[in-house]
Amino acid sequence: GVRNNGNLPNIFNTISLINAIPYKNDYSYFFATTNIMKKLFPVSLFLISCLIAETGFPAFDVFSSSAELGLGGAGFLNPSPISAKINPAVADSGRLFSTSIIRFPASITSQNAGLSLPWKSGVGSISVRHISYGTFEGYDSDFQSTGTYQSGDTWLKVGFAKPMSRLPIRYGTTAQYFSSTLKEHQIKALLFSFGSVLTLHRFRAKFGVSFHQVGKMFGGEILANGSIKTKTVLSGSKQLIHLPLTLFLDTIFEKNTAEPEVFLGGNFKLKNGLQIRWGTSSRKLDHNTKQDFLRSTLGASGFGIGFISGATSI
Repeated sequence: GVRNNGNLPNIFNTISLINAIPYKNDYSYFFATTNIMKKLFPVSLFLISCLIAETGFPAFDVFSSSAELGLGGAGFLNPSPISAKINPAVADSGRLFSTSIIRFPASITSQNAGLSLPWKSGVGSISVRHISYGTFEGYDSDFQSTGTYQSGDTWLKVGFAKPMSRLPIRYGTTAQYFSSTLKEHQIKALLFSFGSVLTLHRFRAKFGVSFHQVGKMFGGEILANGSIKTKTVLSGSKQLIHLPLTLFLDTIFEKNTAEPEVFLGGNFKLKNGLQIRWGTSSRKLDHNTKQDFLRSTLGASGFGIGFISGATSI
């Protein structure tokens, strides 16, 4: 039993008294339970809402190719040795050297160069991509200048793609070394991507599936460590018969993300080597700034013009 020394309320007698009240008049028990739930709700809400912060890497979504930028993020089945958004099984059959410089707002610059060439019944590729976020002034806790420092991300990627001998299927893989630097802090990662593409020559269409950013991070400080999310991409392309247009449709499924992202783009190949690229995505729904009609309409979209002359593409 429990002994009451006179200083504690007689809880057991109170409970017995409440239980003795007929059911139709048992309002005191209801209100007592409600008051307890009201007191416990803030505590439970605090425990549920405790979060663990970690570093994100938005640079993996930055455009590294002018063609990719013109397609608005679509074109995982469009060959390019410097594109960050590409199925590893997709590669140009000949020798190709590509480079691009893209300047974003806030003086952010993307510099990229890549090469693909035939190798062992397939196509090998190598590329270097770098994003510079600029030079910044450093200050200590007393607001005294500590000099300037830089921030940037670098990728070194190698890949290989090869067709199957008896089926219209290509498969490929890439391995890339990633390094992110902020002042004296540095984070590194070794990542792999895998993909395959099915070609339907009769319908002038292609279907692909690819898995991206599978790997592990290493180095860096514990507080700076984060996670690089794995992505699964379903892609399709269709070359129209009555129009000089190739359509690209890509759906990206990201780990721990409820809704997938959908990208749609097209590449018009006109006479005299002129190309017109356009693209849009489901990001338009989230990027609607509601500032003016033009920004709301063109947000999360791409447009570009290219020119091909012989073996040179601009």
